[in-house]
Amino acid sequence: MKQIFVHHQSKHHAQNSGYSRLLDYCTNYSTVEPQMVWPYAMAKHCAALVSDAYGIYDTRSVYKELALFKTLSAHKDTDKVVHFLNGERDIRFAVRFGQQFERTAFSATFHKPPAVLEQRISKTAYLERLQGAVCVGENQVTYIKERFKIPQVAYIPHGVDAQFFKPDPHKKHERPVLLFVGQHMRDLEALNYCVPKLAAQIKDLKVQVVIHKAYAKHIQAHPNLDVFSGIDDGALLHLYQSATALFLPLLDSTACNSILEALACGLPIITTRVGGNMGYLKSVEAILTEAGCYEALITETVNLLQSSTRLQRMALSSRAQGEALDWQYVAQDVYKFHKSLL
Repeated sequence: MKQIFVHHQSKHHAQNSGYSRLLDYCTNYSTVEPQMVWPYAMAKHCAALVSDAYGIYDTRSVYKELALFKTLSAHKDTDKVVHFLNGERDIRFAVRFGQQFERTAFSATFHKPPAVLEQRISKTAYLERLQGAVCVGENQVTYIKERFKIPQVAYIPHGVDAQFFKPDPHKKHERPVLLFVGQHMRDLEALNYCVPKLAAQIKDLKVQVVIHKAYAKHIQAHPNLDVFSGIDDGALLHLYQSATALFLPLLDSTACNSILEALACGLPIITTRVGGNMGYLKSVEAILTEAGCYEALITETVNLLQSSTRLQRMALSSRAQGEALDWQYVAQDVYKFHKSLL
């Protein structure tokens, strides 16, 4: 069986992050990436004729589909699975006319929670032609089965590079440090509300926020808070390794890269009981508070930072889960799922 992946890399993901890391752990596969075989103006015109009601479809999508048709034609006599790394985009005519390619199954991974999928994809005709779907959040499974009518739907967790994201055995806590990473579906209101109150109760507290520069203006300044934007992977790893805990209230989620990376770095997790978080943290000693319950979030955080024994126990629990979610195991599960489609 040959795996054919339609590539997608989100701009906000670092080199060692993102779902495209899956490819680094696969063997007999091809990637389909945009190739400018048509003039840009022509591809742009074609993309403009296609409705985004079925999911994102842009000029790069046109180039990806042309490359995909070429790849499928070159492997007509091979059992193969075409897998879109981002099911919210690029899925159109290869799937529509997929019946002409024998011994081929089409599948995709979906990353957005049901509320976002409901808003962004109003028509499902193309998605209903998929044979399989991978969900990275347990909260997606029933919705995708029922709305997109895809025959085989599986929850396969998002992976993490547990060899890169790992604890620093020489880390020393000179002061308590809470780390907040990212902007997508982050509860910035909770962060701004909690920081002054936490700083008033926790001596020498430091809060470090890693966020895209476009969102930094939404972070309220505070003497105990530092904001980082545009940092490289090495600097991000250092922040994870030097933090006491991940403090990450969320509005919604499926898989959260920041939680995965913090787990792999052995950080205790403080987050919100929303979306797919419970699936990733069900076997982890972590703190999950109800959405909007900021006072509970503050109380739980203060209690945790006052208990070195609990911090150590949670750190070990996090690292064990991070290792279990290493990409090598996720790639094996995706391969088994692909075989089941054939």
